Amino acid sequence: MPKGIFRLHFGKLVPADPKAEASIAKLKHGECIQVDVRRPRNLKHHMLFFAMLNLVFENQEYFRSVDDLLDALKIAIGHTKTVVLKSGAHKVPLSISFASMGQVAFDDFFDRAANFLVTEVIPGMDKKALLDEVMLMVGPVGKA
Repeated sequence: MPKGIFRLHFGKLVPADPKAEASIAKLKHGECIQVDVRRPRNLKHHMLFFAMLNLVFENQEYFRSVDDLLDALKIAIGHTKTVVLKSGAHKVPLSISFASMGQVAFDDFFDRAANFLVTEVIPGMDKKALLDEVMLMVGPVGKA
């Protein structure tokens, strides 16, 4: 069945986009379906994360690229999988793409990432000050 966005309206899920409307139109009255409920990712929150990452990158001298900083951050906060080679086990960073991580998981990832950046990359930086500065760059996150 095609995917779509639904909105909770007075305790019922109702279609909120054309894909959702099309998927509902294919159902017979009373038919049971399985639903995987997850909040869609907030694009603005994703943008806020990368603005924060870039701002921290520009104000440090250890990491050679933003990608290196992102990989190190993922490894440090445990957003990894373990790959076993003959040489031993190695941690590999996982994706934070919209398809691989819902908003609830991204909220937690973002918080752990911000903590890592202000304690390990630029120790002593105030987390609230960092977030406030990034909010000025991107604007308020709001709801998904």
